[in-house]
Amino acid sequence: MDSLSQLVLGAATAEAIAGKKVGNKAILWGAIGGTIPDLDVFLRPFVNDIHGIDWHRGVSHSFLFFILISPLLGRMVSRIYKNNHGSAKFWGWVMFATLVTHVLLDCFTTWGTQLFWPLQTRVAWHTVFVADPLYTVPLLISVLVVLFIKRTKISRQVVNWVGLSLSSAYLALTVVHKNLANDAFERAFAAQGINVEYFESRPTPLNTILWSGTAKSGDGYYVGYYSLFDSLRPEEMKLSFVPANHDLAIPYANEKDVKQLIFLSQGFYSVEPAEPGVVINDLRFGQIAPFDGSEAQIVFGFHVIPENGSVEIVQNEQPSPSGDEASLLLKALFNRLKGI
Repeated sequence: MDSLSQLVLGAATAEAIAGKKVGNKAILWGAIGGTIPDLDVFLRPFVNDIHGIDWHRGVSHSFLFFILISPLLGRMVSRIYKNNHGSAKFWGWVMFATLVTHVLLDCFTTWGTQLFWPLQTRVAWHTVFVADPLYTVPLLISVLVVLFIKRTKISRQVVNWVGLSLSSAYLALTVVHKNLANDAFERAFAAQGINVEYFESRPTPLNTILWSGTAKSGDGYYVGYYSLFDSLRPEEMKLSFVPANHDLAIPYANEKDVKQLIFLSQGFYSVEPAEPGVVINDLRFGQIAPFDGSEAQIVFGFHVIPENGSVEIVQNEQPSPSGDEASLLLKALFNRLKGI
């Protein structure tokens, strides 16, 4: 999830645990704790693109990391205040809670986390986009209001819990929306005679009304969009086909970084010829498209370049629409969100 969401979630979590005892100090350290796992982004300049992706939401988002670092953080905070505002154990539990809620929120996103690192598995529930104002705004407002209420007043706790409850209820609603979208996609695949090997859906940017779905079938993937406001019959859902071309990656299949890239894609990847080498597209994050199924640039593509008996993998420049182009895409998103 985006940094602001994690910051205010950490602040609200710490406030719920320690606000009555230490006041705004809980919000401060909760915000810090909620930010710590994402500091792994500072490792990106020191590793190649694949290792950077692998490390992001890796060890710093694991239970093992939380168990090891929480006592250290607790001791540090208690020493800063010379134990006048809680023991090391007390602050250790506060920081542990902010770290755990951070990673649980990330589990709702498409990227997921390596919650059980060093085991090579990512937990990703694909129910919320990496930034969603409907989740963040209630938390942000409640935390800002709480800052100006005395710690001894019951209204402070009420305001904080309202923010936490509204944001948590929204997360629960995203699960309901995902199930509705999955049902619509499954009916469309069946009505159009598509034999699905595996399938995943994910919300489009900034909402959980319009969903994209990607299904592996035969030698490629079917990609489509569904709005909860659609009134289309299952056979009318437009599904575009993306050839998998997995055979193009065979010459590089034994390369460690290629194996890792394919692992990270969780089975959702296509391959295109390039000069030199190939481009491997991670299909989990969709396309920069007008949300109607037409062909468009994949968000995450990686150029595999043969070099001196090995390979170099370079992430393609990510699409970054701005100005009029960004306005047109947002308009297209809103228009498609309204349903067909």
